[in-house]
Amino acid sequence: MNLHIKLNLNSVRKYPDGTFGAQVITSDADDNQAFYACKVKRTAPFEVELDRSNVHEFIDSRWQTATVNDALATQLTGSMCRFVSSYAHLFTKDVSEGRDGKQFAMWADAVVAIADKGGKHKLKIGDKIFESKDAISLLGNSQNVIEYRLIGDSLRILSLNLADDPYLLKRLQKQFYVAKERYERVRNSRPIGGGSWADNQNARKEFGKSRYDHRELQRSRA
Repeated sequence: MNLHIKLNLNSVRKYPDGTFGAQVITSDADDNQAFYACKVKRTAPFEVELDRSNVHEFIDSRWQTATVNDALATQLTGSMCRFVSSYAHLFTKDVSEGRDGKQFAMWADAVVAIADKGGKHKLKIGDKIFESKDAISLLGNSQNVIEYRLIGDSLRILSLNLADDPYLLKRLQKQFYVAKERYERVRNSRPIGGGSWADNQNARKEFGKSRYDHRELQRSRA
């Protein structure tokens, strides 16, 4: 049976052991819904493994331990895998409660990724993912309309006019300035001629101008 799978974004939590927990909603062709709470562990950059011994289904107004077949396990895992692969590094907000142990969630607004050379910054505002025009400009000249994707729906490209939502524009600008500052800090820290300081120092050693490689130089300065 083909099910439509929806991840409850607000429910996702990261735990100190590297696992992620979330509520997942399934619905069939007749719109019959089921609610699951499950945990996955990241096993590779684009792979997660479902803890099949720790799946619960909401039945009769309470969570009950559930047994899932291979097909359902694959679908639950798929919904979590895409999310964890893209946003695992953003779980830095401590939302722990004493009885439940350490838990981390995402901040409402965050920098998802810093632009590489010639690239764009990726910014999260609520459940929307925006891209800047380039590394140093949020928007083009006289531009107000910006495109975005919804988390969990990467196929659709939507757009909005920021002139109609000055509060969202303010939030977006704040995250853009953070991303731009990080970008410029990295760019300005590179030695003249490109490369990294580690490459630069190791090249000097290779040509006999220094007896240290980069790691040895760091230790000697400690």
